[in-house]
Amino acid sequence: MPRCPNLVAPLVAALSVVACATPIRLPKDFLELHSSGAFRAVTGDDARVWVREFEDPNSASLAFWATALEHEFTQQRGYDIVGKGAVKNRDGDEGAWFECAANVAGRRVGYLCALWVDGRDVQVVEFAADAEVFAARVEGVRAALKTVR
Repeated sequence: MPRCPNLVAPLVAALSVVACATPIRLPKDFLELHSSGAFRAVTGDDARVWVREFEDPNSASLAFWATALEHEFTQQRGYDIVGKGAVKNRDGDEGAWFECAANVAGRRVGYLCALWVDGRDVQVVEFAADAEVFAARVEGVRAALKTVR
């Protein structure tokens, strides 16, 4: 019969991996969803946050990725840029953000996108919601960007 300490150690290790896997500390009313390495969070009023990480074998710059994402949103998806600027993550690394809005399926939608580039690693945080919900939650999400790892 196995002893309890042998069962506890793997459980503690597994929980510490899950705890470290949260790449952003969002306001408490976001429900965090983890699936296959991706991070998503939602609220009861349908605000959504995604954190995506990928490797860029070309090691393109932050300026390149910021321009490419803005182009995607404005030229391909029809969003209007509302604001943009710089943001630092938990480690003090400088990233870029932009906020945009569009009419999607008859609804006004707000979208905030922030990104950091570290060599070949690109991390993107996206926040989207209907305009009213977006306006009520965007400051909390902006504050959470400073906790991104």
